[in-house]
Amino acid sequence: MHEFDLLAPASLAGCVEAMDKHTGVAAAMAGGTDLHVLMRAKARTPRVIVWLGKAGDLGEAADRDGTISLGPLVTHSELSRLPILAGIASLGKAASAVGSPQVRNVGTLGGNLANASPAGDLYPPLLTLDARVVLGSVAGTRAVRLEDFVTGPGSTGREPNEIVAGIVFEKPAGRPYFDFVKIGLRNALAISVASAAIAAWTGNGKFEDVRIACGAVAPRPVRMREVETLLCGEALTPELLREVEATASRTCDPATDIRATSAYRRHVLGVIVARLVESAWQRLPSRA
Repeated sequence: MHEFDLLAPASLAGCVEAMDKHTGVAAAMAGGTDLHVLMRAKARTPRVIVWLGKAGDLGEAADRDGTISLGPLVTHSELSRLPILAGIASLGKAASAVGSPQVRNVGTLGGNLANASPAGDLYPPLLTLDARVVLGSVAGTRAVRLEDFVTGPGSTGREPNEIVAGIVFEKPAGRPYFDFVKIGLRNALAISVASAAIAAWTGNGKFEDVRIACGAVAPRPVRMREVETLLCGEALTPELLREVEATASRTCDPATDIRATSAYRRHVLGVIVARLVESAWQRLPSRA
């Protein structure tokens, strides 16, 4: 491990000032579960680390008049049991699927998002919530749609002097169905081969709104817009479900790597998306 200076500001303001002062040579660190691995491998060699852990205002989670606000220091373990997220099963399931208990107790929401892995477990459920990433700098804060935040594997729209200051989304109205599925090479401690999340609303015997997002099947996490369009305004039939599976498989853009081939990922994604849709239809109220 190379030598570096460690700064531990006590607030968001102090963190962004430190990042601005050391732009280009600084790295922000929360839990460090990703950054530490990269540094040991010499894939990243920051001369300054700005540790966010002392900034208490970055660990808050709140429901402000129907807008859910989550600080970047909220851990995966906390995400899985926060009362304000109790009705959003997909987010809790995704947080519980990250790494091991040790990683979940230390790893954070902000770090997971900033890492920009195409297989990041938190991305699909947050995409179905139309979440926005809050970025902080000495100039203030700005919100970016999560869908636009990740630009490629390990790459985001975050400027070098910015930190992930939180994530916000509107509390879902009505009684939607949420779920998340992750397929890995083993039951725990596995990076996704494919993952998918759904948020769905029904009424008058049809899907009124459906949002589906997937991970590990494209250079970045994606919303399945063509599948959503197929379902909205429709009642689920066996024929439509087969079309959903085929469309999900066709419209993803997976790579072949040590975990799975491109063809396998396409097949698996179609299957899990179809299962999520069928489960949503069976369990949602107001279909009559």
